[in-house]
Amino acid sequence: MQLVAYTLEATNMIRSVIGVVLGVVFWLAAFYLLASGVAQLWPDYAVHARQWVKENVFTFTPLMACCNIAFWVVSEIGAGWLTAKISRAPVAVWVLAGLLGVYLATLHFVMYWVRFPWWYNLAVVLTAVPAVLVGARLANAQRRLAVSRDIP
Repeated sequence: MQLVAYTLEATNMIRSVIGVVLGVVFWLAAFYLLASGVAQLWPDYAVHARQWVKENVFTFTPLMACCNIAFWVVSEIGAGWLTAKISRAPVAVWVLAGLLGVYLATLHFVMYWVRFPWWYNLAVVLTAVPAVLVGARLANAQRRLAVSRDIP
């Protein structure tokens, strides 16, 4: 019996770690794909994006910057959803939210504060943790809905 409990605990931990790692990978990939897609449809956005990538100079217009914020939020919601689905553990979602929150706060409040508009820095950082948690809630709502359909 003890071996079964230990195996179950190890499996849950592995699922949680995999969930967090894949959540981070999804977060980065989703933002890149969303931004790349918009760059294909909006040539001026592509010019500003290339300038950021090559020279680290933020020249996006406010509308373009708002699109970037929206891309980050959508990516974070997706990352929270994926982490919750894979891990099935609330602690994994909180770890992901904490990692992204600390990373973005360090990046936007410490390292790059002067490179971005103040409102952009605040928006990117302050929406990160809530967006991850919203994604997890969506995943859990889907799970609860599926379970309630199975119960007569």
